[in-house]
Amino acid sequence: MAKFSFLFALLAVNVVSGAVVRRQAAGTQFITGPCKSDADCASGCCGFKSGKCAGAVVALERDGGCGFGNPTPNDDAARKLRGQPPRAPGDVFTPPGGAAPPTGGANNGTTDTGTNNGGAGGAAGSGKAPGTQFITGACANDGECASGCCGFRSGKCAGAIVAQERDGGCGFGNTTPNDDAAKKLRGQAPATPATPSSPPANNGAATGAAAGSGKPAGTQFITGSCANDGECASGCCGFKSGKCAGAIVAQERDGGCGFGNTTPNDDAARKLRGQAPATPATPPPPPANNGATTGAATGAAAGSGKPAGTQFITGSCANDGECASGCCGFKSGKCAGAIIAQERDGGCGFGNSTPNDDAARKLRGQA
Repeated sequence: MAKFSFLFALLAVNVVSGAVVRRQAAGTQFITGPCKSDADCASGCCGFKSGKCAGAVVALERDGGCGFGNPTPNDDAARKLRGQPPRAPGDVFTPPGGAAPPTGGANNGTTDTGTNNGGAGGAAGSGKAPGTQFITGACANDGECASGCCGFRSGKCAGAIVAQERDGGCGFGNTTPNDDAAKKLRGQAPATPATPSSPPANNGAATGAAAGSGKPAGTQFITGSCANDGECASGCCGFKSGKCAGAIVAQERDGGCGFGNTTPNDDAARKLRGQAPATPATPPPPPANNGATTGAATGAAAGSGKPAGTQFITGSCANDGECASGCCGFKSGKCAGAIIAQERDGGCGFGNSTPNDDAARKLRGQA
C-alpha cells in the first residue's frame, strides 16, 4: 500500500510539473512571439498592449510602446536603436499622440486610448472613438488612429513614418498633409501652423518628368516605373531599378535614389529625417562595403568568391562587405536591411566576433 501511495504521488508531481508554463529564456522570442517582458524578446520589446514581441520602433506606432507587464509603456529599445541615452528617472514615455497611461497596475487593462494627435477624435459623422482604429482601418482624421496618422490620400490609418513615403503624409480631412506623428516619434517639435509639412514628392527637381517619360511630377507610387526622383510621390526613383521606392528602403536595397543621374542620392531620406540636403561636393555613395576591414579587404571572405556589394536581402553572405545593404546578419549569415537586422538578427557583422550597427549608423547620418 505504501509503495502504491509513493508511485501515485510521483505520478501527480510529474503531471503538475508538465502543466507548468515555462518562461521563455531571455532574448529567445522573435517578432510576434508571446512574451511577458521586454527581456524575453530578441528585439528587446514586448508590445505593451499585445504581449507579443515587436520591432522596437514599430511598437511605438502600433502597440502603445514596449513594456508588457509593467504599469507604463517604454521606448527603451527604440532609444537604443537610435543611439539615444536611456530616459532619466521620472521622464515617462508618452505613446505617440496620447497621454501617458495611468500607473494603477501592471499592464495592460489601462484606459489608454493610444493617440489623439491633437485632433478632436471623431470627425463629423464618423462615430469612431479617438485612437480606436488600427493600421489600414478607415478614418476621418488623425485622431481616430492609434498611430496618430490618417493617410492624407487614402483615408486609412497608417504608420506615422510610412505615410510620409506612401500616402503623401498624414492629415486626411485637412487641406494640407502633416507629419506631426512622425515628428513626435523622432522626438522633434511639431510643425507650426505657418509651416505645414508637405508630402515628399518632387525632390527638388525642376520639371519632375524626364525627357520622353510624360509622367507628371509626384504621380508614381512605390514600384511604379520612373525616370527621375521627381516623378515619385516618395521623392525617390531607385538608382538601380528605375522604380519608385521608399526613401529609406532605397538606401538599403537599390543603391540609393536618383535614377537617371550619374550618382545616387539620399535627398528624400534626409528630408524625412529633417536633415539638410547633401552638398554637391559630397554625394552619398551606395551602401555597399560598409567600410569593414575584417574578412578580406575586397569584401569577399575567404572561400566565398562573392564580389563586394553583389548580394541582396536574404542572399547568403560571409561578411558585411558582400551585401548591397552593407549588413550581413550576425546570426543568420544572410544579407539584411541595416536597421531591421538590429531588431531581428542581433545586428550586422556575420563572421566577426561581435555584431555591429555600422550600416544603420551610416543610414542615420551618425558618425
